Amino acid sequence: MDSMVRRGIGRRLRRYGYALSMCIPSLVGAQPIPGAAPAPGNASSTVLSRAASAAGIRRCGPAIDAVSSRMFTGAADADVLLDWDRTNPDGGPFFSMSGMDFQRGAALLSLATVPAPTGGCAILVERISSAPESCQEVARTELPGYHPTKLVRAVTVYTHPARPRETVTLVDSPPSCLVLRRQVEFHWGAAQ
Repeated sequence: MDSMVRRGIGRRLRRYGYALSMCIPSLVGAQPIPGAAPAPGNASSTVLSRAASAAGIRRCGPAIDAVSSRMFTGAADADVLLDWDRTNPDGGPFFSMSGMDFQRGAALLSLATVPAPTGGCAILVERISSAPESCQEVARTELPGYHPTKLVRAVTVYTHPARPRETVTLVDSPPSCLVLRRQVEFHWGAAQ
């Protein structure tokens, strides 16, 4: 019964999501991307990398493809919301929010890229999901070796000395835990 309820909700959300996607472009200035549909023979490319390419993003395209290929692995369905500088698509920042459906839940991926003047791209990646357990349990099982820092009462940020540009933030929201994984790279793809 529970899976039938979830499937029914998923269908309604897809239907409403489609309706919202038709309204959102006028609300946030986003526009549908012609050519963002899967290209024949381009199975390794994700919906996000195809949409970025269709929008004219080239310099940071390899970063978008590499990150989204990893993050979308195992997703049964995914869709994207984009914004970029339409007057200079390949020279300005690119922002995206992706929704991903997995067998046991859903997640969001926020990805922002900015071409660096010296080559490569600055990139910010955030993956947002929810765990059906306490944040204390998530930290115990998934974050051994990470150091906690309390940000505010219900929010703890975890860092690992071996990964200085990565944080995992856990937000207590009983009976669940909101998980935000964040990573920053300033010179992705630049010659070192």
